[in-house]
Amino acid sequence: MTSLQALPFFAILAIVSATPTQPLEASCTVTSYDNIAAAVSSCTTLTLKDITVPASTTLSLSLKTGTTLTLAGTFKWEYAEWKGPLFEIKGSKVTVKGDSVTLDGRGAKWWDGKGDKGKKKPKFLRIKTTGGSTLKDIKLLNCPHQCVSINSASDTTIDNFYLELSAGDTAGGHNTDGFDISSSTGITIENSIVKNQDDCVAVNQGSNMIFKNLTCSGGHGLSLSVGQSSENGSPNTVSNITFSDCTVMKSDNGIHIKTHSDAGTGAVKDVTYKNIKLSGIKKYGINIQEDYENGSSSGTPKGNIPITNLVLNSITGSMTGDSNSMAVYILCGTGGCSNWQWSSISISSAAKTNKCNYTPTGFTC
Repeated sequence: MTSLQALPFFAILAIVSATPTQPLEASCTVTSYDNIAAAVSSCTTLTLKDITVPASTTLSLSLKTGTTLTLAGTFKWEYAEWKGPLFEIKGSKVTVKGDSVTLDGRGAKWWDGKGDKGKKKPKFLRIKTTGGSTLKDIKLLNCPHQCVSINSASDTTIDNFYLELSAGDTAGGHNTDGFDISSSTGITIENSIVKNQDDCVAVNQGSNMIFKNLTCSGGHGLSLSVGQSSENGSPNTVSNITFSDCTVMKSDNGIHIKTHSDAGTGAVKDVTYKNIKLSGIKKYGINIQEDYENGSSSGTPKGNIPITNLVLNSITGSMTGDSNSMAVYILCGTGGCSNWQWSSISISSAAKTNKCNYTPTGFTC
């Protein structure tokens, strides 16, 4: 074989020019926080595994359109008192899937029994995906504060999430909402488990949402909380929402709809709860109130956010029998409730009789 030294310069140049060069690319499998940004900017199929995130830092992933992201191993966040979020995912038409992954919020470092007060606690995971995105097979462990915030998202499915905060029952977990949804449309959350100390689901603002096959334990139930999320003074509207085939157990409420009387205008309309099974409910099986102010019930309802076209079908189960327990509580402001269609409501073992100032069609209070 002829050596390069024996060839004239122009021949060597021709050989080098004809040899393909490989561009330097970031690895698409990442195990260090410092290498994530390069991988996200260059890969549309990537894996993040066993990541530790520095304190006061959001693991923020702005994924390329159509990206498939796999999360594997254990993710941890260093401690700091700040508002978070610890993790944020953005992108259109993305698939985010877990491979035996645990996102460990290490909530006990923040929990103090004071929720929004006391230590400043970070929200955990914020989702802002669009375009037919899917997130699935992910476990969140011990969220410091609210677990999953879905904000300004659309056409997104969340499937097989497991939110495990049982340790917070005795260690000071508080305001640990499971799924909070605001300013979003076209959201489906299905086949998921939430064990926490606040709302399993809380819809604040948005439309066209489906919640199905959820199991909720330890918290405050399947909720709409409307009036506190006004953006730029716009009305707070929740519409076309369906909860189906869900189980709520060992919780303060089964179903809870609250409108905020200290807020502006808005509406709750076209909401359906069907085939909801309750057990071990401590306070209210069904609690609908238009008197929420400053985080609690005032007892004086207003009709500033009317609730119309509310369908409840096949809501069954039992209370704990605690002395203040009640199967159904309805408190509507003047003109605040209309066209409710209820059927097959059967909730046993309440200590107090139902209390309603509005009577739905098909139901006797």
